[in-house]
Amino acid sequence: MNNFRLDELPPEHPLRQQPFRAPDGYFDQLPSRVQARVTRKPKPAFSISWSWQRTATSLVGASLIAVMIWKTIPQRQESLGNEALAGVTDDVIAAYLDDQGVDPYELVDSQQIHSSMGSDTTAIQYLNVKPAEIQRLIDEQNVAESLGIDS
Repeated sequence: MNNFRLDELPPEHPLRQQPFRAPDGYFDQLPSRVQARVTRKPKPAFSISWSWQRTATSLVGASLIAVMIWKTIPQRQESLGNEALAGVTDDVIAAYLDDQGVDPYELVDSQQIHSSMGSDTTAIQYLNVKPAEIQRLIDEQNVAESLGIDS
């Protein structure tokens, strides 16, 4: 391999000559030309092309969602008036409760407990009463009522 140094070659030697020549003033204009190419051009605003197919698809999708909501949310049933229930006999009600597996005695007990509490149940939270004591008092009251004793 031939090792040589460029500075040892004579200045007229072809290896010491510049192989390329830049036009006059090229490097004077280079920074402004690079900066002009690098600067960002503003992007056009986001726009969506609208078509009748997109409109139809949107309407179908919204309709599908509305139908699904309509079908999945149960309708609220208002309570029946007294006149609607007036024609129903006690035997029919008892048979219905029996078919549903509801014990009428437990139903009566739970209604009495709820009615005895009234509409404000927050007061019972602040009382220093144990559940066993409440149950004992309820049992005593039931025994007294069944025997007809007024307390």
